[in-house]
Amino acid sequence: MTAAPVDRLLLADKTGRTPDSPEPIFGGYARASGVISLFGSDLVYRFNFKTRTIQPAPPLNAGAQARYDAVEPGESFDYGGATFRRLSDAEIIEICASGSFRLSSRL
Repeated sequence: MTAAPVDRLLLADKTGRTPDSPEPIFGGYARASGVISLFGSDLVYRFNFKTRTIQPAPPLNAGAQARYDAVEPGESFDYGGATFRRLSDAEIIEICASGSFRLSSRL
């Protein structure tokens, strides 16, 4: 990612400790099902707000990334038969400000 991060996310380990340097977040999207994903430096983080955990996933493929890039924050886009909504900076900042999330195992 070459753009400046929107905000930084606190990732906690199993003991609840957070690292000295939070993960920069560059964007994100919501699925129609309500699943939220945010873009970190190298991974996409899928959120479970009930358990305060996130799961890392690989970045979007080129086709999905192109659809994401083509819409303004707050607008929806379709890819692979599913509908997604690009999150606004304010929504991303609200998520990051809500506290730390524990990083769970890879999907």
